[in-house]
Amino acid sequence: MAAKRAIKIPRLTWLGLVTELRKRGGRRRESGAFLLGTAGTDDGRVETFVCYDDLDPSALSDGIVVFHAKGFSALWDYCAKRGLQVLADVHTHPTVDVRQSTVDQDYPMVPVQGHLALILPNYGHTSMWSLAGVGMHVFKGQTRWTSFVHDHPNAPVRLCVW
Repeated sequence: MAAKRAIKIPRLTWLGLVTELRKRGGRRRESGAFLLGTAGTDDGRVETFVCYDDLDPSALSDGIVVFHAKGFSALWDYCAKRGLQVLADVHTHPTVDVRQSTVDQDYPMVPVQGHLALILPNYGHTSMWSLAGVGMHVFKGQTRWTSFVHDHPNAPVRLCVW
């Protein structure tokens, strides 16, 4: 089953995202970000990202991501001021396992059908130039998700040049 829509991430944006998540996690805690951009009728294009702890300074305090309501208020304000939409969220896991935890499944960051959640392994210590090893999960509603690996023909995320 294909995702409702796909997103494209410019390679330099991906490089910056992976670098930033590695730095913020420091090999000892999870980190994360929202991928922001514009969505057309079919595909969305990521223009930038904003890290969870820039929106909610206490989001990474417990070693795992705990994003609070004030962070969502800051996110919606950030998007409104720049004319952007949330295209996906991304967070890191401590091991190579990029399957969703029960918490990930039960509490999507954006609980809207079709929302895309990415999981990076090893606190973000993954390829800066490809999506190999990244978990891609599309929310279907009520704790149901469809998961993809990077090379699946219907994978909902692609890296692009620009």
